[in-house]
Amino acid sequence: MTTRAWATGFAAAVAFSCGGEGIDAPVTVGPNDDDVCPAADVVLASANAQLDAGAFDPLRPHLEAILVEASGLKTTINLASVVLPDLDDVVAQTLLAAVVDDETGATIDALKPHLINILDYLNGTSPFLPGPHPEPLEAAHGVIVNCDPVDNIRVVRDVLALEVRRAPPGSERAYEVAERGQGEISFLGALVDVIDRAQDVPAFQSLLERVAIGDDGSAPDDGSEGGDIVVGRDAFIVLAKLLAANISAPDFELETTRALLDQVFVPLLEGDTEAEVLLDELLDLATLLVDERGDAFATMAAFMGCVDRHDADAAVPAMLFDYLTIDDLSVEDLLADLAGAARKNQSGELRVAVVRFLDALIAHPAELGDATVVVGAFLEPDVAPTLVSVVVSLKGTGLLSDLSTFMKTVIDCRGFVDP
Repeated sequence: MTTRAWATGFAAAVAFSCGGEGIDAPVTVGPNDDDVCPAADVVLASANAQLDAGAFDPLRPHLEAILVEASGLKTTINLASVVLPDLDDVVAQTLLAAVVDDETGATIDALKPHLINILDYLNGTSPFLPGPHPEPLEAAHGVIVNCDPVDNIRVVRDVLALEVRRAPPGSERAYEVAERGQGEISFLGALVDVIDRAQDVPAFQSLLERVAIGDDGSAPDDGSEGGDIVVGRDAFIVLAKLLAANISAPDFELETTRALLDQVFVPLLEGDTEAEVLLDELLDLATLLVDERGDAFATMAAFMGCVDRHDADAAVPAMLFDYLTIDDLSVEDLLADLAGAARKNQSGELRVAVVRFLDALIAHPAELGDATVVVGAFLEPDVAPTLVSVVVSLKGTGLLSDLSTFMKTVIDCRGFVDP
C-alpha cells in the first residue's frame, strides 16, 4: 500500500477506533477481520487496564475540551492527511520502524530513564530535587504559542541536515559546512566522533573534570582536585541568556566569542597537542551552527531570538543546570546513550527520513500552525501539570511497551505498509 493510501487508512483508523454514538469500535487493529491482525484489546491490555483503573480520569476533561470541543483531533488528523502523502514508503517505514525496532535506530528504551528523570523534575516527584518545577513547561508554552512554528521546526531540520567535511590544510578551522550530499559526514556524526575520540585522551578528560558546576558558584567541597572553573546557577543562567541574545543580535561576532573560549580552555590543557586538537574540533563544530556563512545560521538566530524573548527567566537552561548538578544522575550515561543512538547502523537513513518528514511539515505551514495551537493547549498552565502528573503515574505499568507493541502490530498488519 502506498503512503497516500496509508495516510487515508490512518485517518479512518483514528476516526473509528475511538468508536462513537451508534458506532462500535473495530475488533482488530488492522483492516482485515482475520488472524493477520489480533484484537486491539489483546494488544493494548495494559492501556485498557489503566483506563479501567481511572488513571486517565484527571486528564479526561482536558482531552474532551481540546481534542473534541476545540476540534484538536480533527486538526491533528488534517495535518497527518496532508503530510503523510508527501512521504514515500521508504521514509514512512523508516520512521515507523525507528519507534519499535532497535536495529533501525530506536532510542526509546535507551532514553526512557532520562525522560522519566525530567518528568519527575517537572512533576515534583524527583527524589533528587523535590518540589514541582513548572517553569520549563511555561517556557515551552511561551515558545510554542509565540514563535513561528515553521522556524521552530526548521531549526531542528537544519541541524539534522547539516553536513560537514574536513577543511583543507592550512584553514583556520578543522571543519567547514558542505553542500547537501557533498559532505563527508553529518554534523551530528562528526560531533559523536569527536566525543568518542576524546574519551581516550586523558588531558581532555581532565579538562572536563576541572570545570566544576556548584550550586552556589563555589568549588565542590569534596576533597577533589577539580574545580578550577566554577559556575554557579545564576551565572549559568546569565551565560545562557547572553548566548541566546548574542546569537540573535545583528552584530553577533563569532570570532570574538571563539577567542574568549580559547583563552579560557586552552591553557588548562597544559600543552597537550592531541587534547588541543580535540578541543579545536569540538569548538569548530559548535561554531558552525552560528556561522553566518552556514545555512543553519538564519534559522538558529531567529529561533534563539524568540526563545530569548519568551523564556525570560531561562527556565530551560536552569533545568539543564539542575540536571548537571545531581551527583546521582550520570551526565556521562546520557551522552553515551545519545551517542549510541546516533551510532546505530541505520542512523544515517533515519536522519534523512526525519529531515524529509520535517520538510513535509514545513511545506504545510497553515496546517502546522493549527496543530501547534493544539500542542500549545496541552501546555497551558492549567493543563500541563495534570498531563505530566498522569504520565508520571504510568511509570512501571508497561503502557509504553504496550503502545510500542500496538504500533508494531499495526505496521505488520497486511494492508498498512508493503512488506
